[in-house]
Amino acid sequence: MRKQIPYNESDRLKELYGLRILDEQSEQEFNDVVELASQICNVPVSLISLLEVNRQWFKAAKGLDIKETPHEIAFCSYGISEEDGFFEITDTLYDARFNLNDAAASESHLRYYAGTPLVTSRGFKVGTLCVADVKPNRLNAHQIFALKVLSQQVTKMIELKLANNKVENQNQHLQHENEMQQLMLSIIAHDVRNPIAAIKGVMDFVATNNIPEADKQKLTGMYAEQLDVTLDLLNNLVDWSKMQITRNEMMLQNLNLFETAEALLKQFQLSARFKNNSLINLVEKDLYLHTDNNMLRFIIRNLIANANKYTENGSITLYAHSEKDKIVFTVSDTGIGMSKEKVKNLFNKTIVESTPGTNSEKGSGLGLILTKGFIDCLNGKVEVESEEGKGTTVYLYFNR
Repeated sequence: MRKQIPYNESDRLKELYGLRILDEQSEQEFNDVVELASQICNVPVSLISLLEVNRQWFKAAKGLDIKETPHEIAFCSYGISEEDGFFEITDTLYDARFNLNDAAASESHLRYYAGTPLVTSRGFKVGTLCVADVKPNRLNAHQIFALKVLSQQVTKMIELKLANNKVENQNQHLQHENEMQQLMLSIIAHDVRNPIAAIKGVMDFVATNNIPEADKQKLTGMYAEQLDVTLDLLNNLVDWSKMQITRNEMMLQNLNLFETAEALLKQFQLSARFKNNSLINLVEKDLYLHTDNNMLRFIIRNLIANANKYTENGSITLYAHSEKDKIVFTVSDTGIGMSKEKVKNLFNKTIVESTPGTNSEKGSGLGLILTKGFIDCLNGKVEVESEEGKGTTVYLYFNR
């Protein structure tokens, strides 16, 4: 059989691919159509056939166990080229386009074929609803009419399925936007609250204690520096939240982890000094990670905030090194530590609670849940080691 190419093949294929139906799983409503066509036309074989570049693929099949055949042996290629909407071969043995040695006829033993094109609402013929038999045959007028009606219904079912999928995707997109808006609000509130609370704490201390004027001026300078850092943090979070709401993709770049750690520790200078904690950066200076800048900063920032929250008169240390095909980043503190049970439930979404800090600092319990979510987004892994009274170390593992 000679390969038959429709005159508008390029546009026709674009329409077919736009339906997004190729290679889908079997669906009962389409199976019902081929069963009905087979019964109406009193033939053993009925197919919903979609004609691609190099193959015809069967959305539903009655009487054949195969899912596709090469384009070269597709009766469908003639069916979609027929102008009057119906194509019939009463006997392949006596048709000039076919012969007994033809693969289409000999392999499937089909002697009869009749098909009506599947015409989309935009006028493109993407396939056929066809019936076939192993012996010569001919449909009557009532059967031809029924086959045409069924082919129209198949096309409507396909286009309705596409429309429903678009509506579902839009609903999912709207749901995602709502979730992202709530998430970003939680992030902004959580990340901005800590530095503002630190500033307020120091201001209260200055107001209620007699301290030299020189120290007051020094603290005022620290206020301004901390407010600048907090404003920069807020701007970054707002910009990033807009990006996440409008498009759900990460912005990957090579980050110097030492510089990232240094910038994040700077944000906690005031709050750490208020609790007499030292901040130590032991990250290797030439270590880089290809990742999303805002996600990674959020993760580390929240781990530092937690370390400072539960540490007083101690130290918080950041360290990172390469280990085979991974980068290991650790945040370690000498604070009050946690029980094994607490560590076990640390990232459990169903148990959202917050333990007061060493200065009775309050929290929402969302910080670590959000942190774990971003670690997962970066395909990372987190482990926590802690002992009551001896501090906590959080290990982050990222692929290089």
